[in-house]
Amino acid sequence: MVMNMNKRFRAISLIMAVTIAVTGCGGTKVETEQTETKVASEQDMIQQSMFGRGEDFGALLVSQGITLPVSTTKVFVNQAGYISNREKKVMFFGEQLGSTFRVINQADKKVVYTGRIGKRSLDENSGCYLSEGDFSEVTDTGTYYIETDIVGQSYPFGITPDGYENMFVGMLKNISDVQLVEDAQGICDISFGMHAIMYAMQCNGSLFEEAYKQFGEEEKDKQLVTQLLYFAGWLKGHQGTDGSLYGDYEATAAFCGIMAMSRDMFGRYEASVSKEYKEAADKAWAWLSKQECDTDVRKDARFYAAVQLFRVQYDEEYKTIVETFLKEKNEDYSAQRFVFYGVIAYVSAGENTDRDLCTHIMKDLVDRNEDTGNAAKNDAFFGTGKRSVYDNLYNMLLLCFINDITPSKEYTEIIENTIQYMGGLNENGVCYIDESGAWKELSETADRNLEWNGILLFGMSDMLKNLIDIEKDW
Repeated sequence: MVMNMNKRFRAISLIMAVTIAVTGCGGTKVETEQTETKVASEQDMIQQSMFGRGEDFGALLVSQGITLPVSTTKVFVNQAGYISNREKKVMFFGEQLGSTFRVINQADKKVVYTGRIGKRSLDENSGCYLSEGDFSEVTDTGTYYIETDIVGQSYPFGITPDGYENMFVGMLKNISDVQLVEDAQGICDISFGMHAIMYAMQCNGSLFEEAYKQFGEEEKDKQLVTQLLYFAGWLKGHQGTDGSLYGDYEATAAFCGIMAMSRDMFGRYEASVSKEYKEAADKAWAWLSKQECDTDVRKDARFYAAVQLFRVQYDEEYKTIVETFLKEKNEDYSAQRFVFYGVIAYVSAGENTDRDLCTHIMKDLVDRNEDTGNAAKNDAFFGTGKRSVYDNLYNMLLLCFINDITPSKEYTEIIENTIQYMGGLNENGVCYIDESGAWKELSETADRNLEWNGILLFGMSDMLKNLIDIEKDW
């Protein structure tokens, strides 16, 4: 597998399904009769082909340049594309499947591989039977589809040596392809998205630098630094004169924390930026300090703001709040996102942290991560063992955090499976992200936000880094 980010990134060309819309308009009686005659003639041609006179209906569509799968619900593949020298799986849905499947080259319709359909198993979540197939032996670059005698064929998919690199660069370019929602929840989503992005940059900086070499001159404004500064400015524009955002405790805490983190990342290069972000964070903290903090939700949020401030500017007030909270919490540090993002910040805060406390936190996170790994292994489908896009992403965030500290081939494979889950290897056979790393416009992705993009970018960069290391070991 070619994993060198310096090589030229090639675009994957996948044949997309074409939707034909026919609209009518008023006309003369003669025009109407001519139109009806033409439509009837076309319908006759289709009817003839369907009943065996002439070419079959599928061939007729293909002759018109329209590529449709025979089955859209029973043969699930990673429509975003597979990597030449990586494992390639296909899932079959249903009880009556036959025993073999064929991999067809879409260009010349030749069979390039015949594989066996594995033993069926009952998927408890859907109540349906699933079977697995492996076609890892197919490594040549091209566009293919899976075909069976009983359940039809899959959507087309590409195989390339550098599809993950292409997707990674696409994710970088599409990072801001989300709606910035102007409410308290929107502030939290953007703040946590920025956190995931900045943490990914801190962990895998060299990978991002190599990816930027693939940006054209006209795309410089899409680099992450520019995007993050824009998001920070957008957030600041929603801070009220009293220091809060919408008078909401959680939104203000999320804003306070991400301003501190942004100051740490960008303020060192520009004094005016450092001053601007510090003032915004301090103003938000001052407002938080005046509010009641008597619920678990508010305590979680205050912890996040305090730990980010503690990480940037050591202060006994912040240290006491943070470490008292962590010791009282004692376990399950990844269940709430304010807590988990705060823990990520604390563990990476350096010498001012309590080492014994960090060890205790990491043990808890590793244990939770093992649960995620076991759930992924035991699930009939791939991914992290969850059955929604966001739940898979959030579990992948935990995997990436642990994997960055203690790299594991097993964790890397689960992250890769989750990326493929997003590409169509899921219980619905639906492609949520395409080969360019862009989200599809679907009901399941309607609520996507910057946090989704940030976690996806972190997961892809973490996986790529580990795959590069694995290749070097070979």
